[in-house]
Order: sequence, then C-alpha cells, then structure tokens
Amino acid sequence: HIGSNTSWSHFNNLRGWPWHVHCFYTLGGFSMASPMNPAIKKKFSYFLARIGNMYPMYIMSMLFGLLNLLIVCRPSTFDPNFHWDGQPDDKTRGLFCEGTPATKTSYWGSLITTIITYIFGLAVTPIWPLNWWMGYYLWFSSMYYQCLAVFPAMYNWLFLKTRKRTGYLMKVMVLLQVLNAIILVAAWFSMKSAPSYNHYDAETGEKNDVSEYDNEYGSDPVVYNAVILSFYLFAPFWALYFVIGGVLAFIYDAYKPAERHNAYIWGYVADACTLVQLGLTVIIICQPLYNDPNETRWFRPSDADYIGDASSAQRLWDNLCGRIMCPLTTLWIFAMATGEGYTAKILRGEFLVQTLGPNSYNCFLFHQMIGQWYYAATRPGEFWNWWQYRKSFYWFSPGPCPVEWYEYFFVVGLVVAFSNFMDNTFTPVIKDVWDRITGLFKGEQEEVEIDIGVTLCGLIEKMTGIEPEMDSTLDEVGLASVGIPVIVGMLNSAFSSKKYPLSISSSDLLEAKTIGDIAMVVEGARARSEQDGV
Repeated sequence: HIGSNTSWSHFNNLRGWPWHVHCFYTLGGFSMASPMNPAIKKKFSYFLARIGNMYPMYIMSMLFGLLNLLIVCRPSTFDPNFHWDGQPDDKTRGLFCEGTPATKTSYWGSLITTIITYIFGLAVTPIWPLNWWMGYYLWFSSMYYQCLAVFPAMYNWLFLKTRKRTGYLMKVMVLLQVLNAIILVAAWFSMKSAPSYNHYDAETGEKNDVSEYDNEYGSDPVVYNAVILSFYLFAPFWALYFVIGGVLAFIYDAYKPAERHNAYIWGYVADACTLVQLGLTVIIICQPLYNDPNETRWFRPSDADYIGDASSAQRLWDNLCGRIMCPLTTLWIFAMATGEGYTAKILRGEFLVQTLGPNSYNCFLFHQMIGQWYYAATRPGEFWNWWQYRKSFYWFSPGPCPVEWYEYFFVVGLVVAFSNFMDNTFTPVIKDVWDRITGLFKGEQEEVEIDIGVTLCGLIEKMTGIEPEMDSTLDEVGLASVGIPVIVGMLNSAFSSKKYPLSISSSDLLEAKTIGDIAMVVEGARARSEQDGV
C-alpha cells in the first residue's frame, strides 16, 4: 500500500500475489482455537467481549479516516457526476469527490450512509454500494467481526463433536480445501471474460481517449466490476479460511506433533514451505511488467496478464492466485506451530515478537492515515486520497501511496511508533478519563471487602466471554490477545478504592502466566497501598 507502482518497478509484480490475506484469517482461526478452552456457553457475551477489545481502536481509525475524508470531500468539492472508473483528469483537477454508487448525486446522503456503515463495520457485500471508502482497508475488520460472530458456534461443534478424532478432522480439512478450490475455479471461469472499460488499446496498450471509454451505467464492464468487487467482499468466502484455521488447531491438538520424537521433521516441512514461497516470490519479481504486449507474464492467464485486459479481471486473478496457496499455507502454519526449523526461529525473534507483534493490529488500522499525513507533509499542496488516485476500475482502495520505494521504510517506522503510542498511552488515558467521569456520578462509596479471585474471574469473563478458573492460563481465557495495558487498566479500575487506589504497572504482569498469578499481583498491590496509607 506504500510506494508507487513505478518506483517499486518489478517488485510491484508482488502486488498481484497477495497470499498473505487469506493466511491472516487462517492464523486467526488457528490462534483462537489453539488454547482448547472449555465450550463457550455465553456465545453472544463472548462475541461482545472480543469486539469490545478491538472496537475502540477501530473507532479511532475511523475518526482519523473521516477527518482525512473531509479534507478532500466537502459540499464545495462534491461532483454529482458519478463514475465507476478512473478519469484522465483525476490527478490534475484538484480536490474533488463523487457520490456512492447508491447515492450518486447526494453529498449528505453519501456522508451519512458512510458513517453509519463504518460504525457498524458493514463496508462489505452487500452494503458497500452505500459507502464511500473512508477506510481503504477497514473492510478487513468487517470480515473479521463476522468471523468472530461464527466462532463460538464453530468452536463448540469442533470441541464437543470432533476433538481427538484425527481421521474425522482430516476428512473435514480435505472437504474445506476442496470447497475452496471449487469457489476459486468457479469464480475465475465465470468472470474471467469481464469486458474492459476500454481505457487502453487491447493490441498496443496505448491509452485511449476518454470518448472511447465504455463506462455507462448498466454496461457490461460496470456490471462485471460490481460483481467482482462483491465477490471479493463476500464475507463467507473469507470466513472459510478462518474455519480452516480452527479445524487445523484441533488437528494439531489431536496429533500433537511437537510432542513426538520426530518433531524436528516439521521444521524441515516449515522451511520447505518457506523456500517454495520465496522461490515463487523471486519468479514473480523477475517476470515482465504488464505494459508490454510482446512479453509473457508467468503464472498469469492470458485474460489477466496485460494492461489492455479488463482491469477488474486482472484484480480478480490477483485475489484468486493468492488464495490458491491455501493448502501450502495451511501446512506451513501447522509445521511452524511446532517451533521447529529456521523459519520458526526467525519469526520468534525478539524484535518481531516484542516490538512489531503487539502493534500489528494498530499498524493495520492506522497505516492508511499515517501514509496520507506523511504524503501531505512531504508534498505540500498534495493529498493521497481515493478519488484523485483511484484505480481505473471501481475498487475499495485507490492506487498505493505514491511515494518513492525507500520512503516505505520511513512510513513503516512512523506507523509502528504511532501504533505503539495509541496502544500504550492513548488507550489507558481514555479509560482513565472515562472512569473519572463515571466516578463523579457514583459519589462516595463505603469500603467493602471483596474476594479478589471471584471478582477477577468475573471481570475476565466479562472481558473475554470465557468462564475462567484460577489455574487457567492467559492463553486459555483469551487474555493473551487483549494486551497488557488494557489488563492493567482493568485491574486498577476494578480494585482501586478512594481510600486505597491501586497502581499496578505493565511490568508487574510480565511474569504472570495464570489467573492465579494475576490475583497474587493484585493482592500484593493492595497490601502495599494499605501499608503506605495512600
């Protein structure tokens, strides 16, 4: 998403092989199911708890996205002439915006439906025609929310009906992989012949005049564009990989490869999968660019290997060829989970685990906004936005932030720093302010002796939706994915009193492995507070 297509040159070819997208959902299902928690009794509470941990930062990213949107799109810059495709003068006409597909001529209608859509995380099929693309990549969150909604039912079925049944689970996995293949093949052969908007000459690749564009409302290029985008943003097709991840976790639990005498073999398997992907990466980088009609692009069918082909068909293949890798990435995740091999050794490095890992969610949420601010700061008078940099066809994201390739590393550094600030500084501040405001209405309360263990278990159940026990690990109750600053804020808020305020820090919880360990930290903090007479 960062760095112009021209600047990245042949490395830009990798944008047509996004194998990591489906892999995220597989990892999500695998990591959520792996602790083998008890069956989830309160499904809706579990869902709300998981959403509640993610939603505050999502809302912040939405607000930043709205701010950036309003810089570009105001009533004075609104153009009621809607286009499904990019226009030759997009970058030269100054700041402007058009309506949504459903509210083409209404600025306020487009703005209101956009805000409502993003508040509820619904910028996916079939709602996307109602919204502007305020967050270019926030559809990813919308998909994941739907995965969270189905997880309790999926997990309970796997836990109660299939656990330790290795053969049965393998059959389920094969069926899921076959279903994925059927979906991909059906999608490609039903939509690969999508007609072009005729922006480029099909023979020479030269740009056509705007008068030759085939972009009338209801025309075949528009219909195919809308259908391909709807396919891409159809949640069940992505949730399939989440289910695959959940089933994979139960296969891992049944087989327990890391506990076998030949566990080292899985290190070879993981490293072999890594080498295959690295090999494909090198081949794709080395293949010719898309603008030469006399060259052949490897691993791309003739319907989507040239700039003169329909741009929506090219994007369809980009999506499908990444998802084709699902069998390999499924095996890769299984093998790496054993911790064997050089790949696992590299990926558990301190920088990745302690610096990038905890900030990954916020990096995803805020990288668009930081990219926009960076571009505006380094290119006075310019602003990376959806309309001026939109693709030649209608899509949820514009072209990548058009900076030089080496600036990618500056932007990534800024994104990580900002994400860390939001997680470790901003989140606790917001919670503290909220607690202070609500405390004004509670008045003086009589000091009451509480059972720390019982209270702590109740708080954790409310936060994660899982009923914990004192010997439950943080992984088993879902606290490992919540974040230490959030847990610290919860403890200080719940166990502090006006007479004896608690002051637990993140460092106090570094060694905590179980709920009992956290209870001991709370008991120690309360004892210190009472002893100091604070």
